[in-house]
Amino acid sequence: MDEDKISNNYKTTGRNNRYIMAVSFLLLLFVSVIAIWYFYSGKSDYEKGTSYLKEKKITEALYEFQKVSPDNKDFNNAQSKINYINGLESYNAGRNSEALVFLSKVRTDDEYYHDSQLMMEKMDDDNIGSNIQSQIDSLKNKKDTVIVRKEVTVNHGTTKDPVDPAIQADLEITRKFVSDASNSISRFESVYQSARTAPLTTKSDYGKSMESVDKEFGNIRYAANNKDAGVIELKRIAADWMNKRIAFIRQLISEKSVSETNLSRPLKEEGDRLYSSMMSQLNK
Repeated sequence: MDEDKISNNYKTTGRNNRYIMAVSFLLLLFVSVIAIWYFYSGKSDYEKGTSYLKEKKITEALYEFQKVSPDNKDFNNAQSKINYINGLESYNAGRNSEALVFLSKVRTDDEYYHDSQLMMEKMDDDNIGSNIQSQIDSLKNKKDTVIVRKEVTVNHGTTKDPVDPAIQADLEITRKFVSDASNSISRFESVYQSARTAPLTTKSDYGKSMESVDKEFGNIRYAANNKDAGVIELKRIAADWMNKRIAFIRQLISEKSVSETNLSRPLKEEGDRLYSSMMSQLNK
């Protein structure tokens, strides 16, 4: 009889211990969820993006930075972070010319400015090494080697001809337009990359953001009297590129597909071709 009581006591104690452990685990889980929710809900979109970026959650960081509106005090900082992320991803993918465009726009007061400069220096070193190797390979095919010394001519005290104010004004207008256009292009590309891989539940939201940036780009005026033909071509290509990207995402949504399909693939390929042409035009 005593043995039965002892056995029952052990069973009761075991059940109680398991119950206590289960309750403790659930309480701990609940507190953790609340803490995480409180940690992120109390932050601005820019602060959330910064936290995600530090955790190397690139997709989440991009989404938060893209939500920062132009009238927000952190808008320029968010754009700098977007350029850094795009530059980093382009660099890792070996698209150096594209990476240089993005990384050159990272602000000097950005905590990722130093990293951006290091990547740009690395790309410069790679280009120099490639050029030297090309020269060596070229010289190997020649019987004689000619060494050419690069001379630097210094202008001592010569005066420059005065610049026509109208020409100078057009140059400033052109620079401003290219800068504004470049910012819109980098923002659009960031949203597109997120839309391309996003689940169907959020693809439509990204698509609307793409349309918003496209409209913003279309409203950028180029008011120079003597317009640069290259800038006009850049605007044309960029507009076509945005339209193809938007059409591609719309097609995915209409087919309820996360990734490209037979019907959407031609739109994506045409968008990729236009993107390459646009980046070449932007770098001229």
